[in-house]
Amino acid sequence: MHYKQTKLSDVWRTCNKIRAAIFRIGLNLWDYFLPLDPNKNRLISESQFISVLYGQLRGKIGLSEQEISDLADYFRVQDGRVFYAQLCEVIHNSVPDFMKNQPLVSGLEWEDPMQVNRLSMSEERKLNLLLTKIATVVNMRRLVMRPYFQDYELIAKNHGVVTIAHFARILDFLKIMVSPVDFNLLVKKFLKDSYTVNYIAFLGELDKIVEYLNQHGVLDLGGDMVAQFPGRVIDAELPKLPRPEIGKILASSLFGKKNVFHPALKEKYQNEDLITIMSRIQQHVLKNRLRVNEFFRDFDPLRCGKITTSQFHRGLDSLGISGIQRMFLSLPEIETLITQYRDPTDPMRVCWQTFEDDVDQVFTTKNLEKTPELEVNPPSQEVQLLQRKGTKAWHQVNTPRRDLCEEALDKIKKRVLKRGLLLKPSFRDYDKTNNGHVTIPNARQCLVTNGILLSDEELYALEERYNSDMGFNYFWFLKEVEPKREEVPLYQGLYAKTKAVNAPPPKKPPTRAEKDIVQILAKIKAKVVRDRIRVIEFLRDFDRCNEQVVKREDFKRGLSDCRFGLSENEMDTLMDVFASPLRRECIDYRKFSDVIEESFTQSCLERAPLIVPLQHVPTKDCEKSFLNFEERRAVSVALQKLAKKPDLQMNLLCVFQDYDKSNCGTVTREQFLKALHMRGMADLVSTNEFEVICKCFGFERGMRDEVDYRSFIKALDVLYATDKYTPI
Repeated sequence: MHYKQTKLSDVWRTCNKIRAAIFRIGLNLWDYFLPLDPNKNRLISESQFISVLYGQLRGKIGLSEQEISDLADYFRVQDGRVFYAQLCEVIHNSVPDFMKNQPLVSGLEWEDPMQVNRLSMSEERKLNLLLTKIATVVNMRRLVMRPYFQDYELIAKNHGVVTIAHFARILDFLKIMVSPVDFNLLVKKFLKDSYTVNYIAFLGELDKIVEYLNQHGVLDLGGDMVAQFPGRVIDAELPKLPRPEIGKILASSLFGKKNVFHPALKEKYQNEDLITIMSRIQQHVLKNRLRVNEFFRDFDPLRCGKITTSQFHRGLDSLGISGIQRMFLSLPEIETLITQYRDPTDPMRVCWQTFEDDVDQVFTTKNLEKTPELEVNPPSQEVQLLQRKGTKAWHQVNTPRRDLCEEALDKIKKRVLKRGLLLKPSFRDYDKTNNGHVTIPNARQCLVTNGILLSDEELYALEERYNSDMGFNYFWFLKEVEPKREEVPLYQGLYAKTKAVNAPPPKKPPTRAEKDIVQILAKIKAKVVRDRIRVIEFLRDFDRCNEQVVKREDFKRGLSDCRFGLSENEMDTLMDVFASPLRRECIDYRKFSDVIEESFTQSCLERAPLIVPLQHVPTKDCEKSFLNFEERRAVSVALQKLAKKPDLQMNLLCVFQDYDKSNCGTVTREQFLKALHMRGMADLVSTNEFEVICKCFGFERGMRDEVDYRSFIKALDVLYATDKYTPI
């Protein structure tokens, strides 16, 4: 039984016809279909659908029986009913309300809708050539251009004309690249009223050209030109292009006959076995990481797992053009898939979910949750190593031809090594799209240009090995021919130096101070008190599950944001002390935060209201300001000498404040010495005593050591007030 395939263009043309009638008369399809659907399930029977369009609306819309049948087939669901709501939405969603607009045409502007301007003979010839190229592109891409022009026409109500800017904007949106000279020629031909373009006449010319090309067999089934475009106007009086290669065969004494056409072209429309077709689809889906479900589920609104054959065909076409690499399926191959996955109960439908399950086996196995111990194998070797279409299985070629191919490869290798040839630039000049393939004549031309002379038999053997449906695979050929030279990269020395610079420094053994947790906590508390830092705010975000613990890496990252200046050994000591008892790989940050907060207050004060908390007083002592017995004795003697002239008499504080521009309480050693000289106090102490005083009152600020002059003056005032001259 023969089934007519419903074309999308026919359904679209019928919808446009209904939409035009609604624009003209002002019908509402919902008023005719809703009384037939009392349950409001948006579905009616096919007989009711046909009775409305054929019985009630036939005289108003004027649909033929074939058009009504196409609409019923297109909007039919699995159970045989028709999805009328989808038809109404398609028709009424794009209906403008013309009653709100004022008439813009007075009646004088009405002219022949197909009226065009006259051009000279040379311009007409150029225009015909341009229109033929545009018509070929439109037919190949299956473009319906009229709705794009109608959108602008409905806005302005120009009755078949659009502005020049809109005309150029539509061509650019449809990716029809036209040069400025050609665009001016189009405007000159179809210009109307000096500022608009007659797009009705433009589309009519394109339809005539496409009809002529189809009638004379110039276009193939895919919409492409059968032969290369001759470069002049296509006319019925032109003679056919000569084809001297038809019927001619090149003979070879060793290998017999060879057809001048590529073997992939000979087998292009031949039916392949089902396993090979499925392997090609699986390879395409695997390389491009595609989901087959995305291309078919929109055709199945009821999720029954079955769609029509035309919808299955459209889904396969969408699947083939998705991804970086394209996959072409011929009509016999698609028919093979449709026959394999046809619904046993309905020959017009295909079980697309079964097809999806078979294709997705290249990724995984269905229902793994039911068999958790099942080991999923990677994609099979047949899918991964599947050769391109048109490539011969080399292990099935007879032995003499394979031996001759190996001899030819050895000859080319020796020639390349001896003369130091680079074959890749020659092949790349012919590979404009950089897909790794060139034509057979171009491959022979590259070999001859580089002085590699081979016999016809050797060339045939090479072509049979490296040819595919795309041409001669020169990437594979160069990989086996050109020698692999071991070259030391230029960046190797720089990489080694950079790696040595960026390598982490060797970890030093911890000192006694780095193991003392009391000193470490005192250092952290001093920083917290000075900068008013709340440590828990830096660690709380790492505890996403509120487990009161964080990982060691997160703990180290949080403390690094606080800028405590802890070394690696001090950090290790801190993490060992506050590690969680049950999870040693985690840190109890709550306990650590409570200990640090003791520098401000004490916990559980609500239970002892009489206790007065004491705030931690940070100290400025460090290893650099530590004094031994001799140094402390020298500082005592020096301060006794300087205390004889107190600040009340010498006014030393004003001098220090003049040097302290930022009022931070410290000055440099040079400024400290100048201040003592200005008040005549530098002569009272020796150089060694001055160095010890600077060390005693030293303070590290930034990257240098300064002297805390406020503590120095306070010490002098205390010694002068108490008159304490005994050594410290």
